[in-house]
Amino acid sequence: MSDSNVKILQAPTECPAIVNETVCVQAEVTITPNVVVGTIESFCVGEPVIGACPGTPVAECTFTVSQNICVQIPLTFSAVAAAVPTGIVCGEPAVGGCAV
Repeated sequence: MSDSNVKILQAPTECPAIVNETVCVQAEVTITPNVVVGTIESFCVGEPVIGACPGTPVAECTFTVSQNICVQIPLTFSAVAAAVPTGIVCGEPAVGGCAV
């Protein structure tokens, strides 16, 4: 039998490992104001008056309303990792299985 007919089969053995690192992750959060107008109701105040309203009439009334609110923002932090092989340091080859 010649050397060219001999095939050596190697089954790659995987050795799982678990590693960890404590990291700080951050995100920029933007809060944008949002106001939804509900059903508008009007109510009479006092009795009707004969004559014009006191003051100078204008087309519309504009005013500012403010409200302190607590904004609850659910965030889920995670990270992704990539492993890049950087080389190998070879040892001495030996005949037989691994010594455990």
